[in-house]
Amino acid sequence: MAAVRASGLAKHFESTCALDAVDLTVEEGEVRGLLGPNGAGKTTLLRILLGLVRADAGSVQLFGRPLDTSDPSALAGVAGFVEDPSFYPYLSGRVNLELLAELDGGEASARIVSVLERVGLAARAGDRLSGYSTGMKQRLGIAASLLRAPRLLLLDEPTAGLDPAGVREVGELVRELAAGGAAIVLSSHQIGEVENVCDSFTVLRRGRVVWDGTGGELQARAQASTYALGTSDDPRALEVAERREGIRAVPARDGGLVLSAEEGCLDPFALALGDAGVAVRRLELLISPLESMFYALTAEPSVDPNKPAGREERAFAET
Repeated sequence: MAAVRASGLAKHFESTCALDAVDLTVEEGEVRGLLGPNGAGKTTLLRILLGLVRADAGSVQLFGRPLDTSDPSALAGVAGFVEDPSFYPYLSGRVNLELLAELDGGEASARIVSVLERVGLAARAGDRLSGYSTGMKQRLGIAASLLRAPRLLLLDEPTAGLDPAGVREVGELVRELAAGGAAIVLSSHQIGEVENVCDSFTVLRRGRVVWDGTGGELQARAQASTYALGTSDDPRALEVAERREGIRAVPARDGGLVLSAEEGCLDPFALALGDAGVAVRRLELLISPLESMFYALTAEPSVDPNKPAGREERAFAET
């Protein structure tokens, strides 16, 4: 049974079309990335799924039941947050969770200690929220969501404000919850932060779905990875690159090379450099294939959708 089955969702705010005929299906145990630039409609879609906004058209089913916001049980087993999670700044993190647990019937109180530990806030649970960093508030928002032991978790930009270690920890927690059978929708405008976490992706641009499929399907359509390459002999490395299939290299303005490598072509190229007596001194990933595809899918119509954007485009433009 699908945890989420939304069909034909549309929403307008005055003259702005936030969603236009959006379909979304999320199975139990699946982590679906909801991707798109700011203003693409991600938050509006999550608000509809959480019953906070009524769609102008379309339908939503959660676990096979139509979403009826007048029915208190309609969102049983559903948790999450949109935009920035909000709490009382003059109360501690623990007390904020105690209040939420009480509003939700009190049964969740027994999980407060465990959820604080899961998000790494146990040591700061007694501190006032006014002293929390942005990343700590995001962690508390996730903890508040976990209080409900959700079967469906809807998270809007949960890695915002987190350092790389925090992003990795959120990813590990999401995968752990999915392994336990929870369905998770993870919104982000940075595919690089979630590409290793999600099983599937729905990409929005201007309220419309421009891609929907598995990570493998998206990877198959993606363009080559792009790297910054530094060697002991860049001119010689360029000569080697010219003779290799799936490899493109150009000099970078600040020294070294910008290297585009199709899947499976990088390792043979590195070995060929060694055979030619060229040492690899630096190899840094600039843009992954999924990032490249994401930029192409969400580019404005005036931009060639077959041309990579973002860091890859800037890297080659500088040469």
